Parts: sequence; C-alpha cells; structure tokens
Amino acid sequence: MGEAEGLGLYRCLRDRDLRREGLLVAEGRWLVERLLASSWPVLSVACAPRFAEHFRRLAGGRCPVLITPEEELASVAGFRFHRGVLAAGRRPELPSLEAFLSVLPGDAAGALVLCPQLTGEYNLGSIVRTAAAFGALGLAAGSRCCDPLSRRALKVSMGAAFSLPLLALGDEERAATKLRRAGFQIVGASPSPRASPLGPFQPAARVAVVFGEEAEGLGNPWEARCDELLAIPMSGGTDSLNVAVAAGIFLYALGGHGRKHLVAHPV
Repeated sequence: MGEAEGLGLYRCLRDRDLRREGLLVAEGRWLVERLLASSWPVLSVACAPRFAEHFRRLAGGRCPVLITPEEELASVAGFRFHRGVLAAGRRPELPSLEAFLSVLPGDAAGALVLCPQLTGEYNLGSIVRTAAAFGALGLAAGSRCCDPLSRRALKVSMGAAFSLPLLALGDEERAATKLRRAGFQIVGASPSPRASPLGPFQPAARVAVVFGEEAEGLGNPWEARCDELLAIPMSGGTDSLNVAVAAGIFLYALGGHGRKHLVAHPV
C-alpha cells in the first residue's frame, strides 16, 4: 500500500458514512494503542513523525504505519486534528443478542445493557465505557440506535468497545422473550411516577437494563416489556439526568457497589 493510497482511508472523514463502507477510524494515541492491542483487524496507522517509532513497534508489521506531518493529516481528514495519530480498521459484524445468549455460560451473572434507540453518539460511547468499567456482560444496540463504532462513540468509549461485547439487539419483542428464557430480569430506567426507587431494588443474578432515547425516555413498548421500572431518587427541581450519567448510576447500583447511597429520601 503506497502512502497516498493509504491516506485515502482517512480522507474527508466528516463527510463519509464509515458504517456503510465497513470501516472504523480510531483517533488519538490511547485509542489507537487499544485498537492495536485488540484482535480487531487493523488496516493502517497514520501518525506524526514524533510517534513513528512507537507505533511501528506496536504494529509489529501487522499493518502499514504511514508517517505523515500533522498538518497534512489534518488536511486529509478534513478537520483540525492535534492528537497526531489515526488508525483505520475493518468493522466487524456485531453478533446477535440471540447468538450471544446461546453461548453464555450457565453460571454467568451480571448486567446486560440494552440501548434500543439512543441517538447521541457521545452518550452511547460513554455508556459503553461505563458498562465495561462496571463489568457488564455486554451492550446490545437496536436498529434505531446510533452507531456504537462511529468515530465519536469510539473516542468517548476510550477503546472499551474493543473489549466489551457489542451486540445487535435484533427484533425487540423476540429479544425480550429470549432474555427471559435465559434467566434475565428486564428492568427499565424511567422517571415515570410508576417507577420504583433504584436504591432498595434487589436485582436477579442476571439483569438486563434498558435505557431509552435521550429526549423521550424509555416509552412504550419497552416500558410494557420490563419486569420493573426503576428511577433514581432526586431532589426537588430536577426531574431527570443525562442518559449516560443515569447509566453510570444504574450500573454502579445494580452491581451492588453503591445501593446503600441510593435509597429514596423525602424531597
């Protein structure tokens, strides 16, 4: 691969549909290092001269390392870029939730995150990072959800997407049925007056927690599919939290780490 041909992978990134092209792009030193440390297919690394030796060593001949001045890299990518390194990889096909459940060990316990319809890539990337940090079993994205492997989502996830199992939710009614058959309790994060406080809730060994769309919340039909609706108790004047913040609190509490701090209190 010649350098000019290789840099074409990074051309006009803002204007391209990388999902349709079957590609992903990692931005910045830490994210590229984590991509190279994973088993995911890497097509090339493009980096500034100051990083040349480092990334040649990490790549170990696995892919071309294109040494490119930062100004040229920014010109090719189409935006001001100061991190000095990009990498392009082949986007893997996400396994289905159904396939994941079929091979999940019988003694595997924990939380599985469901995002049927998130529209904010930064929020989704943050949830991926949080889910990995709190030992979630995986994250299943619905067909109406934004791309968990977009540049923005990957950047915010800080590479957690390369290790946390990412799944395709598929048919949502069928997914709920399969989850129950696999022993999962389905709970929804909701500010609804019908929701119970998160703090006292005692989850089953396997729990699937559903986060709704940022503006509209969980809504039906997922509210109806849930075994339990749960809310984070809040002081007066605040009715909801950013979905990524709420996901962090939910996953912390459902893992048993912080439940005692989340008991409902008068407001």
